Amino acid sequence: MSRRELSFIKKIYAVIGIIFIIYSSYLVVKLVMHIWHKEGKREEAKIDEGDLFKMMMSEEKKVTYDLGYKVIKEEELERHFHHVGEGVVHDEINLCIRCHGDIPHDKNKSIRAFLNMHSDFLACETCHIRLKDSKRFVWYNKVNGDQVNKLAISKYLSNPTMKLIPLVKIEGNYVRPDTDELKAFVEKFREAVIQLPPAKKSQGLKIIHKMVNKKPVQCDECHAPTLDDSYLPLLDVGYKKERVLQILSNEVVGMVNKYKKFYIPKFLEPGNNE
Repeated sequence: MSRRELSFIKKIYAVIGIIFIIYSSYLVVKLVMHIWHKEGKREEAKIDEGDLFKMMMSEEKKVTYDLGYKVIKEEELERHFHHVGEGVVHDEINLCIRCHGDIPHDKNKSIRAFLNMHSDFLACETCHIRLKDSKRFVWYNKVNGDQVNKLAISKYLSNPTMKLIPLVKIEGNYVRPDTDELKAFVEKFREAVIQLPPAKKSQGLKIIHKMVNKKPVQCDECHAPTLDDSYLPLLDVGYKKERVLQILSNEVVGMVNKYKKFYIPKFLEPGNNE
């Protein structure tokens, strides 16, 4: 056998060897991937919808979010898209809520979220009825109406069941502004308001809002420079000194007063491909 023939045979063997290695690698990959895929299918088939829900619920974790004005504790479920957490306690006692709802502020877009956040723990009357002489406030339970003069508040009010409301002086006695007489009038008014002519409707609304001031308490009247300047007697209603110092800080007022317009960065504007 000549050298030329021997070299040709070696080349053939080399090509066959390369083809064998490639084919063997293909078989190994195919076999392994098939097993993995089959195992995954088999595992997935075993879990029905009920078992999957139980598994998700068993994996829940308590997560705490500090939003600055309140702390939210919610359950974090793996593979769960929506937040699952505590709901806001609906106020079933306050008279204003009957018509205006739990989230009454909607006119001023720039600060309405900030104002509605306060509605969670301050009654409407706290800001919309101005007390001039003796300022007295009580906390009431939003569900059963129980009242206390003072709460031990050291941190943020998180989904509170209590709301602060002022007491007004009527015939020498300090009472809540939503008296039983006013509540009875409002119920009758709500039933008849659709049939009332405009003049009678206007007259009824004036009676209901007779204690309401045209200009409510402003942000800087409570978030004042000093405790003496603050409209609310923060210490008297239960706030601790450390929390009072945070409330009196002027960052909140500065945020509301200074930032009138929100500027969107140009690269986030629609149609900007730069």
